[in-house]
Amino acid sequence: MRFKGTSILLLVFLILGSYVYFAEYRGRDERQKQEEAKKKAFQVEEKDITDITLKYPDRTIEGVKKGEKQWEFVNPAGIETDPDEWQMLASNITRIEREDTVAQNAQDLTPFGLNQPQVTVAAKLTNGKTIEISFGAENPRKTYHYAKLAGNNDVFLAPNNWATTFTRTVSDLRNKNVLNFETEDIDSVKIAAGSTELDMQKAGEHWQIKKPIDAAAEDTEVTSLVSSMKFARASSFPNGIDAKKVGLEPPAIRISLHDKKANADRVLLIGTTSETDKYYARDASRDVIFIIDKEIPDKARRPVFDWRDKSITRIDRNAIEQIDILRGTEKLSINKVDADWKLSDGRKVQWDKVSTLLTTMEFDKAKDVIDQPKVLSVYGLDKPRLEAVFHKGSSEIGRLMFGAESKSPEGVYMKTSENAVVKVVGKDVFDKFNFKAEDVIETPPPAPPAKK
Repeated sequence: MRFKGTSILLLVFLILGSYVYFAEYRGRDERQKQEEAKKKAFQVEEKDITDITLKYPDRTIEGVKKGEKQWEFVNPAGIETDPDEWQMLASNITRIEREDTVAQNAQDLTPFGLNQPQVTVAAKLTNGKTIEISFGAENPRKTYHYAKLAGNNDVFLAPNNWATTFTRTVSDLRNKNVLNFETEDIDSVKIAAGSTELDMQKAGEHWQIKKPIDAAAEDTEVTSLVSSMKFARASSFPNGIDAKKVGLEPPAIRISLHDKKANADRVLLIGTTSETDKYYARDASRDVIFIIDKEIPDKARRPVFDWRDKSITRIDRNAIEQIDILRGTEKLSINKVDADWKLSDGRKVQWDKVSTLLTTMEFDKAKDVIDQPKVLSVYGLDKPRLEAVFHKGSSEIGRLMFGAESKSPEGVYMKTSENAVVKVVGKDVFDKFNFKAEDVIETPPPAPPAKK
């Protein structure tokens, strides 16, 4: 009987617990949502807003929704919109909050600055109705704006941020993209600046310079330019500009990005400066002239050397299982054994020494690149003073050869087994490969003192 009584008592506790949860916690959440809803100026959803008008004392801006999230300027007409900005306006309209009412059915709106509102926001809905709110002057503490709804002279307080949110210019709401494309769709970059032409094409994961030389490009430099153009925004849109007078016909710089997905060129034309570090520019597919900052023009004007690949080698460090250091007939081999590196005799090599060497290969850059070298003896590479040979299993996957010292620029001549190009690398690069067994072996810990 005691067990039965205990079970009944447990059931009562469970029922009471459920009641407390639904009545208190769930009920509190619901009450909070209801209170928040009461504060909303409009009970509307973003998807139902089809037209937005912003009225100011000196101008009116209107946009109409086209499609799911596309917008079109109605006033002023003929200007491209930034759909994200208009969609944000629609979202913010649904979130406008109203606080305390300060005057019911006010006969004189002048004291509240609502006879000539700072901004009036009107929105048309899918059901044909129009909602409208006007923001007037700030309250004495400057924490709220006075506001009212259309068709109602009750004046209430609205947090200051809402009047600021809807105080916009045409420039704020127009398309400020320099070019429209997706970075992953670009497979060719061409830059024409005066008599200089640069042509770079993507092959697999890497970029290759095709003109004025045929050489590997520095991937990060090309992707940086493409990324800069993807995210570049016009800073302003001057009126009454003569394209010829500002160096846009013909352009001082022409950058063409080939969009493989659309099979079309995205072309940016750049002219002269409008002021320090500001340039006139336009998308060749649009007539509008805008101002951009110096980042893209500065990158486009760089010499070919800045665009080319200056890496020491492109050997995949993760594929290396054995490193041979050769000095004439002398050979030192380091082998990867699980997570360690060891000499041929089994002695363990300092891990950080090998890691530094591999990091140097991956990230250090050549100081100079000689595309058409003379005979290798000129650079001391006919009989290299040091070679580093890399293996994966029984296969050689790459080789670095170090020759004589270079005076201009200061460093050491080096070439790889990948091509005939000769490079100049810093002497510190050579020094990292120029080691002997005693320089890299791991020192064993000292023996414990003998017991007396």
